[in-house]
Formats: sequence, C-alpha cells, structure tokens
Amino acid sequence: MSDRIDAKRRHLLQAIGAGLALAAAKPAFPVILKPGAFKGYKREATAAFAPDVEIELVAAPGRAQILPGPATRVWRYSARVVKGDPGAVIPLPDTYLGPILRFRTGQRVRITLHNRLPQRFITHWHGMHVPFEADGHPSYAIGPDESYVYEFTVENRAGTYWYHPHTNMITGAQAYAGLAGLIYVDDDEADQVPLPRGDYDVPLVLQDRTFDQGNQLRYDRRGPIGIIGFLGERILVNGRPDFTLDVASRSYRFRILNGSNSRIYKLAWSDGEPVTVIATDGGLLERPVTRPYLMIGPGERYELWRDFSKAKGSEVRLESLEYHGIMPPPYERMIAAGGGMGMMGGMGGMMGGMRGGRGMGGMGMMGGMMGRQEISGPAGMMGGIGPMMLMANHIPQGSRFTVARFRVTRKPETLDNQELPDKLRPLPRLRLEDVVNPDKPRPIAIGNHGRQFTLNGQAFSMTGALPIETFPVNTIHLMEIFHEHGPMEMEGEHGETAEHGGPSAMGGQGGGMAMAMMMAMVHPIHLHGHYFQIVRRQAPEAGGGHGSVEGYETVKDGFVDEGYQDTVLAMPGERIRLIKPFDKYKGLFLYHCHNLEHEDGEMMRNFKVV
Repeated sequence: MSDRIDAKRRHLLQAIGAGLALAAAKPAFPVILKPGAFKGYKREATAAFAPDVEIELVAAPGRAQILPGPATRVWRYSARVVKGDPGAVIPLPDTYLGPILRFRTGQRVRITLHNRLPQRFITHWHGMHVPFEADGHPSYAIGPDESYVYEFTVENRAGTYWYHPHTNMITGAQAYAGLAGLIYVDDDEADQVPLPRGDYDVPLVLQDRTFDQGNQLRYDRRGPIGIIGFLGERILVNGRPDFTLDVASRSYRFRILNGSNSRIYKLAWSDGEPVTVIATDGGLLERPVTRPYLMIGPGERYELWRDFSKAKGSEVRLESLEYHGIMPPPYERMIAAGGGMGMMGGMGGMMGGMRGGRGMGGMGMMGGMMGRQEISGPAGMMGGIGPMMLMANHIPQGSRFTVARFRVTRKPETLDNQELPDKLRPLPRLRLEDVVNPDKPRPIAIGNHGRQFTLNGQAFSMTGALPIETFPVNTIHLMEIFHEHGPMEMEGEHGETAEHGGPSAMGGQGGGMAMAMMMAMVHPIHLHGHYFQIVRRQAPEAGGGHGSVEGYETVKDGFVDEGYQDTVLAMPGERIRLIKPFDKYKGLFLYHCHNLEHEDGEMMRNFKVV
C-alpha cells in the first residue's frame, strides 16, 4: 500500500488551509464554507473487491429533538445496506447518533461515504485494523457532495469500536455536531460466551454538550478551551439528557463509549457495587476484573457486566466521582476556589505573570491567548465572551455528577445468561520476547512548545514522520509514553536536529519551563493501526514537577490494563510502556491526543510503516 498523496490533493490542502483555519474559529455553528472552493479526491470502488457487506453512509445536516422546545441543528450519519445482511445497520431511535454498524470477523466490507456537509470531511474507523487508504487519514478528506470508498476485510476480534470524523483541524467541531456511531464486531468464539444479549446488551455513549436558550449547540475552542479541552454543561447518554432506563431485575451488558471531546469520567455505581469490566477497546478480557471505579478517557470503550437482581424496586445510578491532579494547575486551583468567571481572571493572571511578570486578568488573558492560537484566525475576531462564557458554565473536570439512572421496575422476560462466567475468552499476550527493541523503546513524548502541545517535539505534519516514527511492516515494538516538557532534542524529518520546548515567547528558558509546568495535564493517547498492550505503568514521582502524586491516588485504581487497547490515559508525570504490532499494512497511521481540541491544535503525528 502506498502512502503517497497525489499532487492534486496536496495542492488542494494547501490552497484551502487558510479557509479551514478561519472557519474553525467562527462562533456560528455548524460552520459553512462555499462548496465551489472544493475540488478534491474521489476514491472509486475496486472492481476486484467482492464485498460481503456493502453500505452507503451519508454525513449531512439534520435536526434532533434533544431538549424540550425547538429542535437542535446537528450533523449526523445515516446508513443503508446495499448488499448483504440487513442487520449490518442498526438504527438507534430518538438520537442524533449514527446507526450501529455490525460486522463479523472475516467479512469483506465496502462503505461508500457521501459528504453532504458544507465542509471537507473524512471518517475514521476507530480501533479497526484496516489498510492506510481505509483508515480515514485526514489527507484523504473529501469536499462537499463528494464520495469516498472504503474497502477492507474485518480483522478485529469481537468487540466494540466506533466511527467519527478525522478532518484536520476541525475534528472537534464535526464530532461535537453529532457525527459519531458505534461498530460491533462479532466472531464465532465470542458467540459462545454466555453474556447478556438482545435487549440486555445496551450501548451507552457518553457525551457532554452546551446549549443556548434556543436549544442550539454552542462550541468554541479558542483561548483556555484550546488547552484544557471543551467541557459542556450537560451530560448526554445516547444523545439524550437526564438519561433514565427502566431495567429488569437481572444481569446486563453495557457497552460504554466515551464520545466526549475532552471529558474524563470516573465511573462508579451509586449502591457501592464494584464495577465489573468484561471487555476493553480490543474486545473481551480473558476473565472479568473488578474495580472500585473505572477511569475512561475520550475515545475509550469498556464493557461492563451488572446484575440488578438485588436492586428490585430501586434506582441505581451510574455516577462520575470526584478526582483531581490531572488538569493544568491553574485550572485545578480555580475550580477548588469555586470556579465560575473568577476562574478566568485568576487563570489569566497566572498565565500573564509568566509572560515576564505582567499580569493579565480575565479578558486580557483571553485576547493574549487567542493571539497565540495559530489556526484560530486574527486575534480578536470573536472577542473574549464566547470562550469565557462556555468556561464559566461548564461542569468542571473532576467533579461529581450523575451519568445515568437505572430504575429496576420489571421482571426479566428470560433468565438466560444471568451468571457472570469465570472465564470469557483466551487473550494471547503480546510478549517482550517478540519485540525488536527490548532495550530502547520508541518514544511518544508529550511536551509543549509555548502554548502548543507536541508529540516527540513536533506539531502535525500531514505526510511527515520522524525516523523514530518509522517502522518496518510486520514488526512488534516496545514503546513508551511519557511527559517531556521543557528542552528536548528530536531528530528531524530529514535527519536534522531540532530543539523544542526551550526558550519561548513566554520570556526565556525559565518562562518556558514555567509554562510547561502550567501545561502539565492528562492526555488520552490514541494509536491507529492495531491494538497495543500495556506492560508497565510508572506513577508520577514526588517532586517531579509535572504530576501530582496525591492527585494520581484519586484515579490509579480505575485503570484496566489486562486487555487490548487502542487508547490510553497518560496522567501527568506518568510513564507507560506498551507493546504494539505494526503488521500487514504499510502507509501512514496517526497517533494523537484524543482530547479533540488538542488534536485540532496539531497534537498529532504519523507512524510511517514501510
């Protein structure tokens, strides 16, 4: 498979880059660009590819009844089966979310994506192991009224995956508008595991949103939102607020996706029952594991098993519990002090103080930070009130709230698959003996250059990859995710040496390091291309500067590292070693922060598989 991008598309990306940057900053939602500005790339169906399942998938504007009163303008997926099993598309009622796409391991799948949006667009099959051309790389984004054909064989084991936009610099806004859907993969071995099925197999897509008085979505990613990520003022489950489900007094299987832009959930049951996890990003575990609570970051999926037979006649809540120590210190201090509009001024004063001792409170801080957002258009384009109001009204990261309510109101219609199996299915471990670099893990270094987060010292390059980001196909590598704020040398894309995170516009080396301390926060890191397996976590060290040991204690018991994953929460100051295969497919496969505001701020890089 070639990773080359033809000259026509390269020229197009360069020509419209400025237009996309300006559009991404506008307060109007959804963003609209002139269709005449786009003349892009259309990938045709391959005559030699004979699909078992063929689906037409459309992304288009629509409306959804989310809150009482006026309907909300959204962007949404719709789909229909052109060939094969009609059950490959499962619509979800009363939601803006896309239908569930259901496949089996070994199936040959063709999906034709039709873009009916007024923007460039491409869809990524999150967690699916597919060829480069079918992965939804932003270099393949198509214009309005254009189509893109994906063709792949389902190679994943049974599990819960999902699909969402991956358009460069505007993924956050497009996903926030409603463009997301689940993928279920089945296989023969998983079919034999006695787990709840049918009505007792329930998806729970967690998102947070903010609405104006007319029930329309509000979104902005400028100023401090570009650093902490977008956090809404209402929690939605399956696209509905105040989610309540009447359940039977029996066991259930819940497939949970964190589809939020940046919110992290610390999930627990209100009645004190432990959280029983049966599957991670890459499918079923070898055996169930229990935790007092579950940490789940954006992009992650977990499957939970829960027995309601002892809760008959009562209500059980799924809650997100309090935690701290994973956000930038100014944010955490202001939330602890009461948050609200005062937070903006205080955070601004701290940031401003690092710019050579000049304090900047409230609005001044907003203007200064907007001027530093390279893709947000001219400074002052919107004024400060948009991001400030969104920040003032959001549910703080790490606060306690109810996610969903389950009312145990009825008797079960069937008692099959009631008991939790002791064993689920074999899970072959990835072994250190099989990696090609046991003594020198490849780095995924989280850092910053001023107010821009970086990976391996670099921002995003559409087709670029460093030597340390280049992997021979059909090899298995040891990798390490760690926080490396401050001075850092990395070998450039053409072999040169570049220093990042050193002296900055913040005012010298000391100012740069102080800013790095202020930028220390959690990052959900997503690796495209294949599952990985965590082999070691190293907690933050006391006095390390980039992580709170005390804060880490509030989250550490919620990690589940026993399975296959494609996304992992990297806490401030934490080091994570993992084993990742780069097998079968050559090309460019992204790795990035799944805080979508960070991703759109170019905290994204390519693995180049050759």
